[in-house]
Amino acid sequence: MVYIWVMPTSNWKGQLAVSKAEIRAIELGYTPSRPLMDGRYDMIVDDGKKLWRVQVKYANGKPANTDGSVAVKLAYETRRRRHVYTYRAEEVDALVVYIPRLDRVCWFPCEVFTGKKVLCVRITPSLNGQTKKIYHAHDYFW
Repeated sequence: MVYIWVMPTSNWKGQLAVSKAEIRAIELGYTPSRPLMDGRYDMIVDDGKKLWRVQVKYANGKPANTDGSVAVKLAYETRRRRHVYTYRAEEVDALVVYIPRLDRVCWFPCEVFTGKKVLCVRITPSLNGQTKKIYHAHDYFW
């Protein structure tokens, strides 16, 4: 048998992240659903009390200044960089980030990520002991 290894594309990574988020929702007893059309959120999570609009991200990017965190890109620019779009609370209720280095997903409420271009998530403690204004993955494991 011959195996051909293909470099994962961003689409492949995104689908993997959504699948991991759906599995976690089911494990917690929630009902995940996907919208029929592309929009600002990737899935709906029904926890029995509320329908959450959830954006899902695959976070394997490393910031240039550290190995202990991953960067989650949250914005996109128009072709000529005339406008930068970030997520707003009116569009998305939560952000679920799949971190393949930990094989875990994190749930971030909209207060953490709305209006930001990048969210840096610590996966190991900082060497200088900084804890303020830091988003530690273990605090948001879902």
